[in-house]
Amino acid sequence: MTLYIWLLPGYAVGAFICFWWFRWQRWRFRFLIAGGMACFALFFGILYFGVSPDSTYEMLYLPMFLRGLGMLTLIIAFALFAVEDLPPKYLLSNAFFLITFRSVLTPVIASAFYSNTLYRLQQKYMVELSETLSATDPLAVDRWQSALNSSLAQGHGIDEATQLATNTLYTVLQQQGTLLALKHILGWLFAITLIIAIVSRFIPFHKTVRVPVIHTGEDMV
Repeated sequence: MTLYIWLLPGYAVGAFICFWWFRWQRWRFRFLIAGGMACFALFFGILYFGVSPDSTYEMLYLPMFLRGLGMLTLIIAFALFAVEDLPPKYLLSNAFFLITFRSVLTPVIASAFYSNTLYRLQQKYMVELSETLSATDPLAVDRWQSALNSSLAQGHGIDEATQLATNTLYTVLQQQGTLLALKHILGWLFAITLIIAIVSRFIPFHKTVRVPVIHTGEDMV
């Protein structure tokens, strides 16, 4: 929950950028879309190159800020692009479509997809890593022996200490498999978002979106 708080500054900056962009319209619409996708590319890129056993909690602050910035920018940009020149009778249907797909179906489908992909890749990398984790690996033997001696020093029997030492190696194997699975997913997402950011820079949207600022009278104060 503390990490999600760092989305709020990104939302604020994204709202300000969109207000300024659609008020004065200094550059074309595609540059705004490319900028929003670039924020997601930086988000996945920082995570990809930053994920390691030595990663700290604080390293996620900047990626979360970029995620909030890119998310709100793209939401506002495409929402205004879709509703501009849209007949009023279709506004309710358009709102229903956006809420259904963007806020309901997409998060559920994406969560299920990434959870299953992460689990499958985690098992795949654990199998690959376990193939070399044997008594001939000096690092594995040293870690196992250290865990065994620690368990024996705590008063556990030899059988229990052996099981605890084996569980220690399994925990390390599971952590490494999870890290590799995360880097696999983040690497693909980084490449995809980077390509989309570059391609969207050259997409002719054939429309300039401009939102006027209406000044109210004293009766609206």
